[in-house]
Order: sequence, then structure tokens, then C-alpha cells
Amino acid sequence: MHSCAQTNIQLFNQLRRDAYSDGDLNLVRHAYESAMVLFSGRFQPSGKSFIAHVVGTASILAWLRLPAPVVAAALLHNAYGNGDFGDGRRGATRSRRRRIRETLGPEVEAYVAKFPALYWEREITHVARHNPDKLNPVDRAVLLILFADHLEHLVDHDVLYYEETAARGYIDHSIIAAEIAEKLGLSEFAIKLREAVRETQGAELSLKRLAHSGKNGSVVIVPKSCRKRIAVGVVENLIVAATKTQRKFRRVIKLAHGNLRTVVKMILVRSNGKGNLGGGVLEIKSEEFTSLFPSDARLERVASGFRFTEGPVWIDEEKALLFSDILANRIHRLLADGRVMTFREPSGSSNGLTRDKKGTLIACEHASRRVTRTEANGSIAALAETYRGKRLNSPNDVTVKSDGSIYFTDPNYGIEPEEQQQPVQGVYRLSPDGNELTLVADDFIRPNGLAFSPDEKKLYIDDSERRHIRVFDVHADGSLSGSDLFYDMNTDIPGSPDGMKVDVEGRVYCTGARGIWVFDNTSKYLGTIITPEKPSNCAWGDDDRRSLYITAVTSVYKIRVNTPGMKV
Repeated sequence: MHSCAQTNIQLFNQLRRDAYSDGDLNLVRHAYESAMVLFSGRFQPSGKSFIAHVVGTASILAWLRLPAPVVAAALLHNAYGNGDFGDGRRGATRSRRRRIRETLGPEVEAYVAKFPALYWEREITHVARHNPDKLNPVDRAVLLILFADHLEHLVDHDVLYYEETAARGYIDHSIIAAEIAEKLGLSEFAIKLREAVRETQGAELSLKRLAHSGKNGSVVIVPKSCRKRIAVGVVENLIVAATKTQRKFRRVIKLAHGNLRTVVKMILVRSNGKGNLGGGVLEIKSEEFTSLFPSDARLERVASGFRFTEGPVWIDEEKALLFSDILANRIHRLLADGRVMTFREPSGSSNGLTRDKKGTLIACEHASRRVTRTEANGSIAALAETYRGKRLNSPNDVTVKSDGSIYFTDPNYGIEPEEQQQPVQGVYRLSPDGNELTLVADDFIRPNGLAFSPDEKKLYIDDSERRHIRVFDVHADGSLSGSDLFYDMNTDIPGSPDGMKVDVEGRVYCTGARGIWVFDNTSKYLGTIITPEKPSNCAWGDDDRRSLYITAVTSVYKIRVNTPGMKV
């Protein structure tokens, strides 16, 4: 077995080496972001950070080549026991389950919820030891998360720093885990467990065990010289937190008292018909936000059942929406009557889609690492595959300027580190005649969505890694300058900026944590359209371009707006 990953970078490099898909990586990345929020500041008795422990657990499951939802669940396996949800409670409450389910999907949440309930539950253990074929898939997956958790404790000698009874329990349980793993057909895993048990039994403490620890053994080892400083810091943080809470409460009371209609309009959707979603809301940050939507606006799920939707674009003459299903390697056509048909398969695992001046489809293709045009006869023409003699990384999103030039982002999603030939993850411009490809921005970590302002003097580009949007000046020759920060979308809630579009008045609609974030052209944050699934991209559609179509994991959603979007 490889050395267990201890950092997110090590884990994601391992997943890429083991050929996990882009969708798998995104799921695990969102789980890691959630873990960072829930377990921040928590340490093992040995002094090891809890986040490093869960990363190691996930790494073991990835070594076993288990599906991405199981790997993602491993990062949060103790969320309902030790995760800090900010309410001072323990257990899998309904609101906690809903938060994780909305962020990571029902399968991951089911594993996380089952973990504390199954933890060495006698009946399940008995079935696993004597009739492993009768284990249901969820119990089997959660058992393996539990076994990986124990192996991670053992290989890092974490258990030695627990109270003696607890440490003995980990060792005894790991011996049973090895027996069960053998019966589940995981012989190599069983061998590693037994080896780790032997090494742990013969190991010695490298640091003195603390005399006192928390109920669950999770403590911070603080040097004696720093303990007073730490205590003072804790008190200061508590005072600051209390002050912030008071301010937030006062703002809410003031808003409710002064503008009750605005508060009431936050509730946008209540389920009362087929396709309409209950619980959808507008998260309002400015009074202007509610004026952007009709009073009867509803967030509708217009298509579902896909693997990972992306890159929507409206086709006027067909009154249809095209969108990518990356993991299915397919482009779909959504018709006005709700029918979904296959437009192209295979699609090169296409992501972002748009149209050029002639109306032909332009696509960023992950698998083939190129930008293509679909000709009228259905043939595919490669527009950009290399830059300076080296292959592009993985073209992601694309937009076309009115002069016919094509701008696209090129992060390295979906390729192995050794496959990357470009020294940067850049933004490129293809000239209107298609003869010249130029690198117009080279200082992004993960460039993703991009969109022009209505006058095309500005180009907005987001960075999914840094979780912010930047705005560039666009010059007559197509080059960019400026690179000002438009908005920092970092938040405690998992979710990164991805696709974005602009309306005719210059407002920017960008996917992010919990939904579509909306900004005016001065970068003022107006509010968020909350979506049931994590959004990836959006597009204006219908005859008046007043429908915002949103691709989000397994589905496509639609909401009506008052201001039309920019025409593609």
C-alpha cells in the first residue's frame, strides 16, 4: 500500500493517478471543503490534526478503489459526532442531514449518518463475520470506512495516545476488521491491518501522553509556555464571536421591522405542482435583488437523471437548450415540451458550450483536450488543441466576442500531473480567423467560467481554486490587462465559482456556494438564488432570454427573471 495521504494535495494527486473522474474529484473536493469547516481546530491526542486523519482514511479507501461517494464520506465519517455545526449539539439532526445531503448528495449523507449508528454494532458485525454476502451495500461501505479509520489510527500510532482502554479497543477491533476484510475478498487490506496491529503492539510513545483529555480523546497539545496565551486567545475569540452574533441579530431585527415585504419575498418557492421545488429561496443581500424576479417566479426542475451536467447554451431557432453531461460523454438537447434527446455522443466529455457568429456550436472537450466546432453537417472540426507545440490541459469554459474571437479557460482538471504539458493553467484567445492562439492570462490556479460585459470592454473570469472573480480590461487587439479583483466568493460553505453569465444591464450571475450569486456591475453582492443541487453553470434562454437555465449535478433547473440576459 502507498503511504496514506495526509494533505488534500496528496489525496487529489492519488485520485488522479488512480483514474477517478472529474466528477469524482469534484465530489471529494466538496467533501474536503466541508470537512475543513466542520473539523477545523480539532486535533488527535498525538497532536495530529483531525483533518489529516480523515484525509488518511479517505486515502486508504481510494487505494481500495472504492467509489467516490465512499471516499467522500470517509472525509466526514465523524461529522455527526465531532463536527462543529455551530449549534453546540451532537448527533445527526434533521437540519444537519439536510445540509450535508444538499451539498454532497443523498448517497454520501447516508454513509455519514450510518457510521455512528453502525459503529461496531453487534448484529452487523456478526453478519459480516459469518454471512458477509448478506450485507447490504450501505453497511458494507460503512464497515470499510470504519476499518480504514482504524488502519489510519494504527499506521500513524495515533491510538497509543488514547487512554489505555480505548487504545486496546482499537487494536482488538482491528483484529476483527482484518478477519471481516478477508471474508469480503480484501486480502491485501486484511494483511495491512494485521501488520499495523503488530507494529502498534510493539511501538512506544514518542511523546508523553497527556494526563487529561476531552471525552472523545480529541485535544490540542499545547506547550506549557503557551498555555496562558492560548487561554487568553480563547476568551478573546469568544468575546468577538458574541459581538458578531449580537450585530447579526440586530441587523435581522432591523430588516424585519423596516421591510417586512422583503423578508416575506425571501420565500420564493413552495411545492404545489409538478416540477416546482419546495424550499427554494432567494438569499437577499440587497433590496434590488427581489426586483430582479417576477412575483410568481418559481425554480423548476426541467430535466433530471444525468451524471454531471454542465455548459448550457440556448439555441434560438430550435427553441431548445443544449447542455453537456460530462461523465456520460454526451451532449443533450432539451426541447420546449420537456423531452430530452441526444445531440452528440461521444462528446469528448464536453464541458462549456457556446455558439460562434455563424451560430455553430463551440465546445470545450475534456477528454480530447481541445476546443471544437460542430459543423452544419455534424462533422467536428478542432479549433485549438495545442499551444506552442504542446497539448492544452483541459479546456473548460468558452465565450465568443462579437468580432468572432473565442476566449476559453484551460485548467488541468481530469488529467494526470505527468500529462500536463502547459506550464500554466491559462486563459486563451483564438483570433476570428482561427489562425492565432494567444495566451491572454497566465496567473490563475484554476481558471473556470468567463463572460463579457455588455459593451465587451470587460471580461470577467473566475478562479475556482482561489474562489474569486477577477475583471480584466479588453483592448482592441483582444489582449487583456487590469486583473482587478471583482469579488471574493470565499465562504465557510462548500462550493466554488464555476460558470457565469451577464444580463443586458451588466449584472453578473456566477455559480458558487449554495447557488447562483448575483452582482451588479460595480461588484456589489445582491443575493443568491439557492439551488437544491450544487450548480455548475447557467445560460439565458427562451424567446425573451428571461429564463435562467441552471445545470446542477444530476439536473437542469430554470427560473424566470425580469431583465433579459446577453444573447449568445
